[in-house]
Amino acid sequence: MAYNSRSLSPKRGSTRHLDRPPFPSPSVVLLTYLNPSPWLSNHPAIFLRPPPPIPSLSTSITPPVKGCQNVELTRLESREKAAIVLLLREKDLDDLLPTLKNFEKRFNAAFRYPYVFISSPDEGPFSPSFRSSVLATLPPNAAVEWSVVKKEHWRIPEWMDEEVVRRGFKDQEEMGVQYAGREGYHHMIRWYSGLWAREEVLQKYDWYWRLEPGVRFYCTITYDPFRFMALHNKVYGFVIAIVENMNTIPTLFSTIKKYAQRKGIKTEGKALWEEFLIKKQGGSKEEEYTGCHQWTNFEIGDLRFFRSAPYQELFNELVAAGGFYTERWGDAPIRSLALGLLTDVDQVHYFEDFAYQHDWFMHCPTKKTGLGCDCQCPAYSKDPLPKNELTDVDNDWRFSCLPRWRRATERVW
Repeated sequence: MAYNSRSLSPKRGSTRHLDRPPFPSPSVVLLTYLNPSPWLSNHPAIFLRPPPPIPSLSTSITPPVKGCQNVELTRLESREKAAIVLLLREKDLDDLLPTLKNFEKRFNAAFRYPYVFISSPDEGPFSPSFRSSVLATLPPNAAVEWSVVKKEHWRIPEWMDEEVVRRGFKDQEEMGVQYAGREGYHHMIRWYSGLWAREEVLQKYDWYWRLEPGVRFYCTITYDPFRFMALHNKVYGFVIAIVENMNTIPTLFSTIKKYAQRKGIKTEGKALWEEFLIKKQGGSKEEEYTGCHQWTNFEIGDLRFFRSAPYQELFNELVAAGGFYTERWGDAPIRSLALGLLTDVDQVHYFEDFAYQHDWFMHCPTKKTGLGCDCQCPAYSKDPLPKNELTDVDNDWRFSCLPRWRRATERVW
């Protein structure tokens, strides 16, 4: 996979206190040597005297980190070029502020990664009152940037008839396609499917953590997941895997399959593709999409992968097909299908040790696994409940794709 790792200075947005951590002192290097990262415990040769530069570890299925780590040590390790990225509307403020407080408490107070707050062209730049509320919620030393999506990244493509497309939104809504009647939603999922990685404000970063207003983390994260992924050659991390509403993507899979065949992309033998993403009926060799995907309201990813020519060429093909507007293709199934074509399960990590809630879906690591640190998950049911009641998504047969994910990883183990 060829990555585009160029770093450009941003020309848009503004910055507040965007400092980089200084080069570690000899005492920090010694502490790190004496107390190596917990996820490197199976690679003691890396820390033989004198300690050489840390190499990239061989790609493999990497188990989640167990228990609490000594954050006074893990916070001293080198930082990645990474940012916490949020696409927001002003009306999200009431949901946003508790999320920021929670995220600071559970992770970022210790690791101090910068925030990038992005608004759509429909919204325009964030108002002074919105910014003041956000800055008052974050600690004084928080690094913050503000930006607006490029107008050309947030509109119906010029080659499409806008009137016909908007009539199509109404038709989709009448057919029960979730969110399809909202034009801005179509723009958003196209943006998050490929265009976000091109935004100038993100060009200096190699990694992103997508954060959404209203989400909660219920375990303390005492290590740096960006560093964890970099050391283990991962390009993508997730917490929840669920099935898509298939009426949103009737032609997505066939479009991607045709592209893969034309480009000669082979999927045979790929566990992510064969166990997680596709199914075959009876003895048929014809592949069908399971609808399974990594849910993108939480994701940690390598921006160099998403900027790379293979990913962006696939994204451009999907834009040309028109399905972001003639249908309601979501960024989550697109992300997962692209990962299935271009990577495999050994480059995707399941952050099972993170306790995470979005809407009424809840994931919390079980005590018997030994995963998670200081987890304080709210009460939730292990049995499927009516919609809008907090439920254990991992064991909800209506939605969970976790069993398929485990089969894929077990094949590689």
